[in-house]
Amino acid sequence: MILIGYFLTVTETTSADIFAERTVSQNRFQATTLSFSNRQTTNNIQIFNFFNVSGMLPGGFDIKPVRIINDGKLDFKYHIKTVKKAGDDDFCRSLIAEVTLKEGKTLFKGPLLDLSTDVTFSDNARNDWIITVSLDDNSVNLKNKNCEFDFLFNTFRNQSDENPVGLHAQRTLSNNITSGNW
Repeated sequence: MILIGYFLTVTETTSADIFAERTVSQNRFQATTLSFSNRQTTNNIQIFNFFNVSGMLPGGFDIKPVRIINDGKLDFKYHIKTVKKAGDDDFCRSLIAEVTLKEGKTLFKGPLLDLSTDVTFSDNARNDWIITVSLDDNSVNLKNKNCEFDFLFNTFRNQSDENPVGLHAQRTLSNNITSGNW
């Protein structure tokens, strides 16, 4: 019995094996990246702070360009929205935003805090945006107020409100606008 056990161990295969081995070919694993960045349009330097306006008066506005560059290897969809961080609610709600592509297509125009739009990013592309923030309301209660907010960029696969799992990226542009004394 010992001799038979030793023989079966040394030969490694018998007709009593309960598994089959197969060789699978053409398997290929590839690592990839999903990344994007917000950059200045003049020199491609990455930016984190965007609007920093002091003393905005009724009828006043500021314009900023931003270049969004695909730094990774995957195509993706992304969603931009405004997130209020601090400041006077009435003043923040009175600010108007307009988001336009360099080519002239308007993606959004309305109250700053309502900004929410989806964009598809194709391979090796860049998106040049022009964002305008204005104050059209001249109510006295808006004098010397502050609004601190972020433009939040999130990637997504199917729907912009999905929880990011797996490969995803998020970028933030910080902003601060104060009103003047009129």
